[in-house]
Amino acid sequence: MIEPSDYGLSAPETLARVGDPTRARDHKVFWTQWWQAVTSARPTLAERREVDRSDPSATHEFESLRHVRIGCRLIRPGDALKAIVVITHGYDVVPSLEEQARQHASLASGGLGVLLVRVRGYPGSRLDTPQVPEGGRSGTGWITCGLDAPGEGPTAINPWVVPQAVADVVNACRAARNLLIDEVGTEAHVGLMGESLGATLSVVATALLNGRLPHDPVVERLVLGLPTMSDWPWRQTQPTPTSGTGAEIGRVLDRATEADRQMMLDRLRVMDPVVHASHVRCPVLCKLALRDDVAPAPAAAAVFNALASDTGRKWRFIVPCGHFDGGIANARRHALFDRCAADFLHAGVHPCDSMRRWDGIFMAGERLADPAENA
Repeated sequence: MIEPSDYGLSAPETLARVGDPTRARDHKVFWTQWWQAVTSARPTLAERREVDRSDPSATHEFESLRHVRIGCRLIRPGDALKAIVVITHGYDVVPSLEEQARQHASLASGGLGVLLVRVRGYPGSRLDTPQVPEGGRSGTGWITCGLDAPGEGPTAINPWVVPQAVADVVNACRAARNLLIDEVGTEAHVGLMGESLGATLSVVATALLNGRLPHDPVVERLVLGLPTMSDWPWRQTQPTPTSGTGAEIGRVLDRATEADRQMMLDRLRVMDPVVHASHVRCPVLCKLALRDDVAPAPAAAAVFNALASDTGRKWRFIVPCGHFDGGIANARRHALFDRCAADFLHAGVHPCDSMRRWDGIFMAGERLADPAENA
């Protein structure tokens, strides 16, 4: 297989990439109207009553924007509930909720509950969205559904499915927080975790939630992996990816007239996590790749570098390759990141304390030293 491009940049240059944070013209008005619509009702996590045959393994649901029922699966810890981490999903090859629950079962310990969520259009959340292409399979057109809707101004962005998916993530966090308040009290916290598309949705959701609701912050810990759909001005100077969200968006842009192309680029800027990242101030753990064609590595690094979290409260974990089978050493780095994320999310330990033992391995290494070795 051909190794992902380095875009003509060295590793330090890739990781130092700074994106353009300029907002699109309709940014403020669109997100103000969006927020009013999203927060017009209180999302409540309830047991699922009607089976969604696209993924019958959803155990719970909540109502999101436009009365769409969002399927999810709640894993409670064996001990008393102290916190919940909301986990989103990527774009392609999304497992069933039951399978993902097995993958993340070990997280549900030490008082940490896990809420696995499927945004609208994905299996488990298709009861009320027959008009949305099925997500989870490459080439279905989920990512571009509504992107080219005719019209100008902020309301013309409403048909695009991606800001609607952000609403689903925001409401998942609100529903988790409401459950915690009802069962534990206001001192309990919510974490949010996402990779690829899920990372992008998570950045934007966290930014939009910041400072907007009682008992702020809603999201107190954020775990990201290989964020995509970012740094669009830079991406327009690079070759179009051959797979993933960038490839599907690229094909739609290539077929458009110049006027429609600019309209869609403006809409993409409305969703750009580089633009939103300056409103993320909670502790963040982020996995970045040195090479990645699906989520271009320099553009992903630009998201991390735009985060407003204090330097001592955000950590980047480097892997050689992102959406690419880079061999055993690369796979081990990804596996180590999963362990690091579990430590970061631990309900009983502050992230600054839990990340201390990882200091020597954020950039490279295949094995975390045993504490006894450092005694």
